[in-house]
Amino acid sequence: MTNTVSLVESVTSVWQSVLDRVRLECNDYFGLTILDTVAYDGFFDGYVKLSVPDELRENWVKAHYADILRKAFAGVLGSEFVDFKITIAQSAPSVPQMTLAPARPRPVVRPAVPARPRKPRIKLSLYVDYTFENFIEGECNFTACEACKSVAEKPGDPALNPLFVYGKSGLGKTHLLQSIAARMIKTQPHTRVVYCHAYDFLRDATAMSKALKLKTGCVRELAVAFQEKYENCDILLLDDVQLLEHAPATQERLAILIKHLRSVGKQVVLSCDRHPSKFNRLEPGAKPAGRMLGGDTIPCISAKLLAPLESCVAVGLDEPDLSTRIKLIQKKSMNIPFVDKDREEICRFLSIPPRENVRVIEGMLNGLSAMNQFCQENLDLNAVKRLVAPPGGANKEELTPKGIAEIVALEFGTDLIALASRRQDAGVTLPRKVAMYLCRELTPNSLETVGELFNRDYSSVIAAVRSLVKQMDKDENLARKVQDIRYLLEA
Repeated sequence: MTNTVSLVESVTSVWQSVLDRVRLECNDYFGLTILDTVAYDGFFDGYVKLSVPDELRENWVKAHYADILRKAFAGVLGSEFVDFKITIAQSAPSVPQMTLAPARPRPVVRPAVPARPRKPRIKLSLYVDYTFENFIEGECNFTACEACKSVAEKPGDPALNPLFVYGKSGLGKTHLLQSIAARMIKTQPHTRVVYCHAYDFLRDATAMSKALKLKTGCVRELAVAFQEKYENCDILLLDDVQLLEHAPATQERLAILIKHLRSVGKQVVLSCDRHPSKFNRLEPGAKPAGRMLGGDTIPCISAKLLAPLESCVAVGLDEPDLSTRIKLIQKKSMNIPFVDKDREEICRFLSIPPRENVRVIEGMLNGLSAMNQFCQENLDLNAVKRLVAPPGGANKEELTPKGIAEIVALEFGTDLIALASRRQDAGVTLPRKVAMYLCRELTPNSLETVGELFNRDYSSVIAAVRSLVKQMDKDENLARKVQDIRYLLEA
C-alpha cells in the first residue's frame, strides 16, 4: 500500500511541476484551460505518455505547446527524457452488475396516451457553401475553426461554452457559425439549432418588450414564440453581437438568455467584430453615447452582458496570411479559365499583396471572371497583371529605385541606411543585390543612378546583379523570394 501511494504522489508531482513551468512561460487562458484536461499517464523508456479527451485538444497541444512541454519535461525528468506521446483517452466500458430478477408484477392495463408531437425544427436561412469542408484553414484562423468543429461534435461541453468568435468583417465568422449549424443539422437532425443575426434577435426582443409595455397586441403569443425559439433551443448561434450596442434592454435580455442556456447545458456561440475587452462597460441606468459625426467611438456594452462575454472562451480570426491567401485563391479561382501553364504563378501573383479579408479576394476574382467573360481575354500571367492594375494607372505610384529599395529592405528585415552603407555582411549584402537587381528590372533608370542610391558605381551594380543571378540559379528558395518581392512591387 505504501509503494502505491508513493507512486501516485510521484506521478502527481512530476506533472504538477511541468504545469508550473508551463504557466511561467505563457499566459494563454484558452491554452492553459485545455492543458488542465490533459492527463499524465507515466514515464516509460524515456517517453512521457499523455492522454486527452478529444482530437481538438490533441491538435492544440501539438501545435502550440509541444516545444514548451518538451522543455518543461526535460527540466523535470533530466537527461532520461526523450519525448512525449499524446493519445486520445478511451472511456472504459461499464462493468455489468449481477442482480436478482424481481418477481414479475401483474400487468396493469392503462388507457393509451397519444404521444406528444415533436416540435418542428426551426427553419434556418443558411448559405449552402458555408460548411467546414469549404472553409479554408490557415494559421490566421486555425484555433477558431477547430473550436467551432469541437462545438459541432460536442455541443454543451463546458470547456467551450459559451464560445466567442471575434475578428474584423470578412474574415469568416459567419461562415464558421453557419458551418456549426450545417454540421449539426446533418449529424444530429433532432437537435434544435437557432442561427440568427443580432438584428433578428433585436427585432424579436423589441417586439415582445413593446407589447408588454403597452399591453397591446398578442403579448402572450409573442412571449411563447420567443421562449420556443430561443429559450428551448439546444444551441444558439448569434452573429454580430456588436450591433446591439444601442439597445441596452436587449443586451440584458441576451445576458439572461445566455445564463439560462448554460444552466441547462445548452450551447451558446457568439460572434463579434472585436474581443470583449475592447468594449466600454455601460453601467446600469446609463445611456450609451451617440457616435460622433465622422468618428469611430468604442462601442458600449451593458455590464450585465459584458460579464458573460468576458467569461467566454474567445477565439480570434486574423487577416489571411500568405499561405492562407494562396489556398483561398486556388480554391475560389477553380472556375476561372486561367492559362494552365500560368495558373500556379497567377495564384501566387494574386496572393502576394496583403488582402485585409476574404471579401476583397472574392471581389478581385469576380472582377477577373467578369473581364474574361466580357472581353474574352486569354488569361495568362501578363493579362492578369494588366487586368488587376488600377484603370489608367489611378492610385498607382510609379516605381522608383528608392521605393524599391525600401520595400526590399522591409522584406529582409533591414533598412535603407544599411543598404547604402559599406557593410559587407550577409544580412545586408544579399538584400542590396536584390534591390539593385529589381531596380534594373523594373525602372528605366541608368546603372549610374541606381548605384548612387547605394553609394556604389555602375560597375558594382553590374557585379551585384550578375552575382545574384548565379545565386538564384542555384537556390530555388532565393529565386522564389525575389520573384515574390517583384510581384509585390508590380501589384
